[in-house]
Amino acid sequence: MKKGILAVMCAVVLFGTVSIGYADQREWRGEIRTRIHEAKGRIERGVERGALTKHEAQKLHGELDGILHKIDRMKDDGHLSSRERESINRDLDRLNKHITREKSDDDTRHKR
Repeated sequence: MKKGILAVMCAVVLFGTVSIGYADQREWRGEIRTRIHEAKGRIERGVERGALTKHEAQKLHGELDGILHKIDRMKDDGHLSSRERESINRDLDRLNKHITREKSDDDTRHKR
């Protein structure tokens, strides 16, 4: 009986640990990765439509590259902690504000 209970407890602990690892991967593969691709797309569309100058786009791509480099450093241990994910999301929020600000200013590629 004791062996059966011990086996069940081990299975529960193992399943919980695996679930936490998958949740962390989903966070990276899901929300954060999606936000990165959306930011890249917003920058590219801004250039295509003339709302961003080449210089503005380079600056925004540089900011995005910095975030990606930060993610690489944070993932050295194989996962992102909740604090690290919060930090990345704050950086992506800031980048989105910068993209919006640059797209809505009066600097355009096609001045008339």
